[in-house]
Amino acid sequence: MIQDFIRTVPNYPIKGVNFYDLNSLFAGPMFKTVIGLLLDKATAMKTPTHIIGVESRGFVLGSAVAYALGLPFVMVRKKGAKYPGKLLKERYELEYGKATLVLQEGLLGHTDRCIIVDDLVATGGSLDATAKLVEQTGAKVLGALAVIDLKYVRNKGDFDYPVHSLHEEWNDPLARGH
Repeated sequence: MIQDFIRTVPNYPIKGVNFYDLNSLFAGPMFKTVIGLLLDKATAMKTPTHIIGVESRGFVLGSAVAYALGLPFVMVRKKGAKYPGKLLKERYELEYGKATLVLQEGLLGHTDRCIIVDDLVATGGSLDATAKLVEQTGAKVLGALAVIDLKYVRNKGDFDYPVHSLHEEWNDPLARGH
């Protein structure tokens, strides 16, 4: 099971929040399997033209998926990252604060169909912010891929696009005493 290869750090970065450290997954024997499973889900989506990775673990996963599919890879970065040129910006809420994501103008256009890739979905804020950035360019979001979907964190329903994950966590491990 994929979650057996992901270290969970309780009460990090703040008390009451679990940090799912996918670096342990990337450094282990399941990484190639995870990329293969994400590829299976990506190929089920209709004719993507671009893969979008959300900083920073989405860069690792998204670039591997894009390479395997022979598609261009576009990075959505955190505000303040060195990113030249004119930027589109979108604010969102985290479990423990607010943040802003940016996308360089001119990378996507109205004929592009994109799959967003990130390591996990928690509140859904960064996923929604990324989708809004993509849509500001006129491009379409076909769906999103993640290794983990923390269903217990999200206080909203479904997204306006399909979200496919390799593992769904419905219960808070801190509440179970782990």
